[in-house]
Amino acid sequence: MATVKSESRKIGILGGTFNPIHNGHLRAAEEVRQAFALQKVYLVPSARPPHKGETEVAAAEHRLAMVRQARRGNPFFGSSSYECRKGGTSYSIETLAYFRKRFVGAELYFVIGWDAWCEIGTWYSFPELFSLANFIVISRQGLRPWAEDSTESLFPFALQDEFCYEKDSCYLHISGHSLHFMAVTRLDISSTQVRRETAAGRSLRYLVPDAVANYIYRNGLYVS
Repeated sequence: MATVKSESRKIGILGGTFNPIHNGHLRAAEEVRQAFALQKVYLVPSARPPHKGETEVAAAEHRLAMVRQARRGNPFFGSSSYECRKGGTSYSIETLAYFRKRFVGAELYFVIGWDAWCEIGTWYSFPELFSLANFIVISRQGLRPWAEDSTESLFPFALQDEFCYEKDSCYLHISGHSLHFMAVTRLDISSTQVRRETAAGRSLRYLVPDAVANYIYRNGLYVS
């Protein structure tokens, strides 16, 4: 693994199953990049997501290839094969440790969805995650669900004494890293919908980039 000295860089990390990646993912990544002035956002497909059954997910090499197709044309997007190459169950704490070693001194921003945040207390070694990177929790529903919760209910019990409110949906962790909540443009697209449309033989135009649609058709993905 080559180490990149990047003391002044701000790097986003957006992981996911990407089964497949679609325009909703890409728009959210672009809005986060712009809002936080990130030099790069790396899209990281998981090898084996800990919360999904293997029969639901296309092979890791296909999902990685589609991510690479999707990010082309945007110089601010990158892709990482780390979790796919590592194999086995994908744990975020290992991915963050990898990026800290790869980009020494960079300011890392780990991007997750609101649904994932609501399950953060079930993640492997979750209390340690916040000492490794800043967090950005996004809602693609066009809503701000965190605004309806008290500070206590926003955090698992193990984290309630580790954060303090700063301002504008931002909290500070005792490590000095920040936690941000951000609503992004609602695009009513899901990977489930893309798979359903594919299986029914219908068009994927405007749901996924054309290159991703072509890859799905060419490799016969998501068909019975």
